[in-house]
Amino acid sequence: MIRSNNKSTSILLRSPRKFYLDILLEIGLIAAVYIVYAISRGSLPDKASIAFENAKDIISLEKTMGIFIEQDIQSFFLESDIWINIVNAIYTYCYFPALIVFALWAYWRHRSKYKIMRTVFVISAILSFIIFAIYPVAPPRFFNGIHYAENLGFVDTLAQYWSSYDISIQALYNPYAAMPSLHQGWTLMVGIGLVWMSKSWIVRALGVALPTAMFVGILATGNHFILDAVGGAIIIAISIGLTILLAKLPFLKKNKDITIPSPAISNNFTETFSSQELNED
Repeated sequence: MIRSNNKSTSILLRSPRKFYLDILLEIGLIAAVYIVYAISRGSLPDKASIAFENAKDIISLEKTMGIFIEQDIQSFFLESDIWINIVNAIYTYCYFPALIVFALWAYWRHRSKYKIMRTVFVISAILSFIIFAIYPVAPPRFFNGIHYAENLGFVDTLAQYWSSYDISIQALYNPYAAMPSLHQGWTLMVGIGLVWMSKSWIVRALGVALPTAMFVGILATGNHFILDAVGGAIIIAISIGLTILLAKLPFLKKNKDITIPSPAISNNFTETFSSQELNED
């Protein structure tokens, strides 16, 4: 529980208008991210052929590297309806729901650190959406003999077992956004945030388990290739690096309200410019 003598809490209670404006800013940033995503979708029919070609290139590269094992992994889980339901649940509920819960918790309990991770989130979204627009990639589940591609034995587990991806949902997502995997990238970001912000070993263990489970989920459901997951992790690493570099900009250094990490956190990701952080757990 946050103590009543906490400086940040008392300021918040005395300045509800500032609090509401801050909330509106956060909502506005999320809305802006979605607008960029919508633009990145472009004309999906025009992207289909090149998306499949790009996916074939990834398959070829994975075969060369000896890591094209996605179909074997999925086959293992397909042996049990229970396992399939578990990986479907991981893929579905450990993504946006996990992001939302993490954001609410971090915003209230670790405000300055939340804003650092929010910066990482926005940068990673922008970078990923640009890649989606210029390098569309079809997911493994499309290589099932139904879509315009060869049948490699993949199963669309969400569609077959959960009847997902109906017409109403299709209007909200980009089916050719497999590379990089934001499911992997953003759960990794959440995991890093949990380990960084919390002192509880249970929460930290969850921070390790979440991206690990998602890695299994994206492969077992046929939604991503292994290299898509690698791409998602690289995007998060780059976004953290860019967030650190932003701290070197003079006008941000002078602004005490900007809660982004100082250069020192390249070695210890625990310092910020804010002096008004909420109490740790």
